[in-house]
Amino acid sequence: MANNSSLSKRAALRQQQEMEERSKRNKRILTIGGAIAAITVIAVIAIVAIQAMGRGVGMAEEQLTPPNATEGYGVLVGGKSPVEGTPHLIIYEDFQCPACAAREAEYGPAVDQLVANGDITAEFRFAYFLDGAGREGGASHRAALAAAAADQVGAFDEYHKVVYANQSNSGGYSDSKLRDEFAEQAGITGEDLDEFKRLYNTKAFWDFTKNANQKFNDEEIGSTPTYQVSGEKLEFYDQNSQQVLIQPTPDDMLRAITEAYEAGGQEQE
Repeated sequence: MANNSSLSKRAALRQQQEMEERSKRNKRILTIGGAIAAITVIAVIAIVAIQAMGRGVGMAEEQLTPPNATEGYGVLVGGKSPVEGTPHLIIYEDFQCPACAAREAEYGPAVDQLVANGDITAEFRFAYFLDGAGREGGASHRAALAAAAADQVGAFDEYHKVVYANQSNSGGYSDSKLRDEFAEQAGITGEDLDEFKRLYNTKAFWDFTKNANQKFNDEEIGSTPTYQVSGEKLEFYDQNSQQVLIQPTPDDMLRAITEAYEAGGQEQE
């Protein structure tokens, strides 16, 4: 039979063992908590670093809007604003989109002619989904930044055409091509060239292009190129019949645009 003394010793031993177990458990909790905290800090640093890489060092604090910008974050063709009673064509594009380049090469001259004649007004709205979901500062985005900078120095139409003309051999639009080669081909020279390069290097139109891409997503446009008038999308080709629905001539483009304008209630977007 155990006496009181032996019972007290066993109780004390049990208490000591319990204290040691609690101490070990607390240390494990602290270790795990510290590891989680460290991972959280690393994740935050990584996110900040990625954002910094996208926006870059030297980002212009004063973000600009192109002089020929529209409320929908587009840039006007020929600098001509929408006019009441005249169809307004909105073209959604991604500068890395091969179909956009092909459509621009084939139908661009007809659109330019219609704008010059005053038959329509038009604007380009930029997206950069081909850079990858959630990615900023990729080739499509930087091309949009450069196009906006070109508008600032009065050379949007020329620069826009040059970018697409060089799409096949661009290799994804390097900074040197967007900033130097394409600017030269678009005829940007002298002080305008200096200003263009400064605007490009400082990403002065970052917010504008980001808003344009967000609007593309918000409106669920879905694909490029998309040509839209009064909320009605132009259909250029019938997949079932394999038939071209709009010919690349000013007359047929105007026919299709006018039909969409009337179908959409002659609304100005």
